[in-house]
Amino acid sequence: MDYCVYYDQHNERIIDFFPQAIDLDVKNNINKFWNQAIPRKILIELSTQPMNMQELRKRIGHSNSTLHENIKKLEEAGLIESEIIYEGNKIRLLKPKILFVSQSPKYQTIFKKFFQGLWIDRKQNLKIIDFLDKHHDKYFTAEEISAKLNIPIDEVRLSLDSWNSPVTKAYSDLFKDRPFEKKVMYRSRKRK
Repeated sequence: MDYCVYYDQHNERIIDFFPQAIDLDVKNNINKFWNQAIPRKILIELSTQPMNMQELRKRIGHSNSTLHENIKKLEEAGLIESEIIYEGNKIRLLKPKILFVSQSPKYQTIFKKFFQGLWIDRKQNLKIIDFLDKHHDKYFTAEEISAKLNIPIDEVRLSLDSWNSPVTKAYSDLFKDRPFEKKVMYRSRKRK
């Protein structure tokens, strides 16, 4: 994904874009469709995983004609794409071109960072580790984990970073070794 959009999980307001220097036309298309209920639901659902029309209809609950119309507009705007796959039958798989992930309000994030290592949401932490264990052959960004598990991005980052916290390591043998491999990747911003 070239772009990522962070939104407030409570009021679904866009908080930030990544990268900051997002193309103005793309940003305008994102804002235009984000302010419409059905396209916003489609963008959020497709960020969790690619899916076909039937799966999307079950999750969103609108008619096929309404979904087709909105999907067509989102494809034309360059926010989603479709791919034809063959699994017994011909299936149209819908995929996001931009990842939409929730983010907690800033005051919650600051509070949790202050107590990082002392306070750990064990249930959420185990959910993240279970997800990584199930997909042990792939690398995921924190944003991808957030979208797939529907956990705010800042909480995913805090949870994963807690494994490096000296306070956490001092309190528990459980957290001494990370149960995952951490890989940081960089890429030039220069486009050909």
